[in-house]
Amino acid sequence: MKTTTTTLALLLSLAASPMVAFACPQPDAPTFVQNLDRASHVYVFRLMSLEVADGEPWYSTLSGRINVVRTLKGATPKASGVTYSIECCNPKLIVGRYYLAAVSNDAAVLELVRGDQSVIDVSDDFEAKGGAGKTGAIEPVQDHLAGQPLPADFPGGYRLEATVSCPAMPPPR
Repeated sequence: MKTTTTTLALLLSLAASPMVAFACPQPDAPTFVQNLDRASHVYVFRLMSLEVADGEPWYSTLSGRINVVRTLKGATPKASGVTYSIECCNPKLIVGRYYLAAVSNDAAVLELVRGDQSVIDVSDDFEAKGGAGKTGAIEPVQDHLAGQPLPADFPGGYRLEATVSCPAMPPPR
C-alpha cells in the first residue's frame, strides 16, 4: 500500500509540475554560422541510408551512408558516412534529403554530437523550382565564403528545427 501511495504521489507531482521539467536543456554548442566561420570543409551531401548501429531501443546510435554532391570550401571531402545518437537535442536527419556541412576536419565519417549545428537542411535548394543551388541557403553561404555578410537571420529557424531535435522551452506561466 505504501509503495502504491508513493508511486501515485510521484506521478501526481510530475503531472502537476510545469512542462519545463520535461524539456531538455539547450546544449552549449557553436551556432551554424560559428561553425561555418571556423570550417575548413564546407560541402553538401545527400543522406542515402540510415540504420540503427547498436540495437538500443531508446538512445540508439544511427549510422548512415552519405554522398557528397558539392564542395563549397576545401578539398573534396573524404566523408562517406554519418553517425549520431538519437536523444534530446541531437541531429535528426532524413534519408533522401540534402544537408550542408560546415566542419573543421576531413574525417571519413561525419560524427554529429548533441546540439550539433554543423549541418543544416538545404533540400529546398535541390527540390525548388530554381534547381540545384539556386534558392535557399547555398547561395548565401557561397557569398559568405567569398567575403559577403550572411543575412541577419541566417540560417533561419525552420532550417535549424528541421535538423536539430531540441524542443523549445515552453513560455513562462
